[in-house]
Amino acid sequence: MSKPQDEAIDLLKAVLDGFFSGHVDLKNVLRRCAHVCEMLSWSEQLSWFHHELYGYPSEVALPWYRKDIKGHTKWLTVGGIYTTLDSVIEDQFSTKKEPTEYIAMDVWAGVDWLLSEAQSGYVESSGKKSPKYIGFRHKTVQTEQVSVYDKQVFQAILTSIENLVFDFASNSYSILRYGDTLQDVWQAYRAKVEEHLATIGFAERLDTIRNGLNSQNAQDWRAAMWSCRDTLHDLATYLWRDQRETYEHLPGQGKDGKLRVTESDYVNRLGAYLHQKGITGKMGAYLRAEMERIYHSIGTLYELDCKAHSEVTLFDVRTVAIGTYTILGEIVTRTDMKPVMQYLSPSTSEAAEH
Repeated sequence: MSKPQDEAIDLLKAVLDGFFSGHVDLKNVLRRCAHVCEMLSWSEQLSWFHHELYGYPSEVALPWYRKDIKGHTKWLTVGGIYTTLDSVIEDQFSTKKEPTEYIAMDVWAGVDWLLSEAQSGYVESSGKKSPKYIGFRHKTVQTEQVSVYDKQVFQAILTSIENLVFDFASNSYSILRYGDTLQDVWQAYRAKVEEHLATIGFAERLDTIRNGLNSQNAQDWRAAMWSCRDTLHDLATYLWRDQRETYEHLPGQGKDGKLRVTESDYVNRLGAYLHQKGITGKMGAYLRAEMERIYHSIGTLYELDCKAHSEVTLFDVRTVAIGTYTILGEIVTRTDMKPVMQYLSPSTSEAAEH
């Protein structure tokens, strides 16, 4: 392992430790990850970190989470404190209320500006002014229209950036720290997965993943990423055929706090399937958490691809594919691959298989 790679691993571990402890200095985290990209010549990722740190130039496409930030307009009085008080008092007795006008803007500024506005919100003059007559004082005051953006919209941007940084740090650390081992594990999982899944009709999807990983074409990378998602979805449909909406033996967001296992909840279905096959305790919890991580990674890439109209990278697809094959490998090696037609209590299920 090279010295830059060793240093990159240490930096990424420090970033992840900050996330896990709940103490994230976002500006510092962006700088550390930018330094990692600089050392490893990851130019595409480095560009994103620089833009988040220092702002986006006009010729660069904005990410989806910086576009169309919602705000509203408001009229404020111009003048001293007495003028403002008169206007406020008049507003209390006024029966005529101006309708709220909603507006939107794109955010190009760097992280310093975002952190500042996330504390108090942002107010910007529109340049429009208008006189306002105060009846009880028989005088006119000057008012100015401003654009108001609440602090929550900037907090949401910062949350999106934090999520993307965490995904980058987590995936990059895994690849750099365990890269040599992953190559052997990858080949073993591929052979095992393809042997089992090809016989039940998944050969085409697996070919799409394999071809995408070997391609230099961005369209093939995108197809491979979607095939990872579709493989997990279709396998869940194949293995879980119970028609009930919830799985009673695991907690979740469904009815009565149980796990939802409808057709759209394919990650939950695979988790319930593993649970039915006796994979419980720490191993079951680990596999369910890993499936959630993969699901989140694919969802993040989907948002980047669709909302920002930016290409996914081969790096992105490799990390998703490795995670997908890891889960598939655990399923085909630890279970009999027989569908669950009607689930039972885990103890009854285990007894029925022996």
